[in-house]
Amino acid sequence: MATDFEQYNQGYNVGVGGAVVDGRRVLFVRRASRYGHGNWQIPGGFVDRDETLDAAAVREVREETGVEASVQGVLAVRTRWDDTNSTYVVFLMRPESGEPLPGDEVDRAEYLTLTELDALEPVPEVNRAIAARALGVSRNLLYPAEVENPRGGEYRLFLG
Repeated sequence: MATDFEQYNQGYNVGVGGAVVDGRRVLFVRRASRYGHGNWQIPGGFVDRDETLDAAAVREVREETGVEASVQGVLAVRTRWDDTNSTYVVFLMRPESGEPLPGDEVDRAEYLTLTELDALEPVPEVNRAIAARALGVSRNLLYPAEVENPRGGEYRLFLG
């Protein structure tokens, strides 16, 4: 039986991250799982087949930190190809309730300023760039728009 990570890593995967901003701080976790062990990153993970990208970001933030957060818009998109084709969509999020506590696959969860983040190791460069953009004045977000889906089901459109 495939591990959770292996079930997603079959040549193509889609992941999400939640840049949860509280004042001048961004929510970060330290990975405790085999993949990325010890890295400080924004909360996130793979999208399940039965959820939208934004719903996956809300779920991942909750599972990894206990923080309930709402999506404000799309902050960044990362695409990568090495041994697999991977797409990662980062949402700017606002905390609604809860204090950071380590949850699934992490051993630390806390809000950090950029100065505090810079004192930690290892922090993947992409996560430092996301935090800087999330705290920046100009974010250039794609915002959720109300549109009707004639086929039913959940439907999201994000526009600039």
